[in-house]
Amino acid sequence: MDFFNKVGSTISNKSKDVTKKAKEIAEIAKLTGRIAEKEESIKGAYIELGKYVYESQKEDAPEEVAEKFAVIDAAVEEIEGLKREVRKLKGRQECPDCGKEVSYSAAFCSYCGAKLPEPEPEEVVEEGEVTEVTEEAAQATEPVETASEPVEETAGTAEPAEEPKTEEI
Repeated sequence: MDFFNKVGSTISNKSKDVTKKAKEIAEIAKLTGRIAEKEESIKGAYIELGKYVYESQKEDAPEEVAEKFAVIDAAVEEIEGLKREVRKLKGRQECPDCGKEVSYSAAFCSYCGAKLPEPEPEEVVEEGEVTEVTEEAAQATEPVETASEPVEETAGTAEPAEEPKTEEI
């Protein structure tokens, strides 16, 4: 009987140790989570502080940070250009008053009612219309013969040669 008491006591002690370790691990995870929250809070504060300093000193930037300000300015300008390209591809424009995206065909903003500028007409070249071509552009557009698609010159236009016809049996 003494043997069973020792086994029971050992199991009881081990289960208490496991429970204690589980509680410690849970507490460590909880504290680690709180640390991560605080670090994110600090990171957000640094970002806000940096944005404030950038906006308040943009015009008279100290020499130590002028280069960084220039990098930010260039990136912001490039982002705006890319956003304009995306809007143009989507057939949209930005309202000059409220900044919302509206259709190019709209005469007034559907958000604030402001009159929108007339869309710039796209340059369209009619078929058969003659346009000025520079020497570099002409060289870049000359037909290039390849082994798989021979090109025949006929009446000043480049057309692919007809492929030999084979009969199916």
